Amino acid sequence: MLPILILVPMVMGATIGLLARYLLPGRQWVGLFLHPLAAAAATGIVWTIGAALGATADNGWLWLASLVAALVVSLVIPRVLPGRRAAADATYLAQLQAIKRA
Repeated sequence: MLPILILVPMVMGATIGLLARYLLPGRQWVGLFLHPLAAAAATGIVWTIGAALGATADNGWLWLASLVAALVVSLVIPRVLPGRRAAADATYLAQLQAIKRA
């Protein structure tokens, strides 16, 4: 298998991530490149693991698993990140207000 072949599913994963960034709510909490890069990374990791286990590029399950990984990562990011960022912002605001009062 050609090592450069991993780029094709990674580009497809990045496309899934980019679509998710604009179609899912909460994008104001997520940076522009986080969705596509995280989805591409998930696709690349699953593809590499599948290839190491002996799957070839003509294996449909390898493609499906790689692209499902991109979709899962793209769906999880807007669910997890806004809550964590809002909590971090509230903590930081409390610290700033404590410094101002002192």
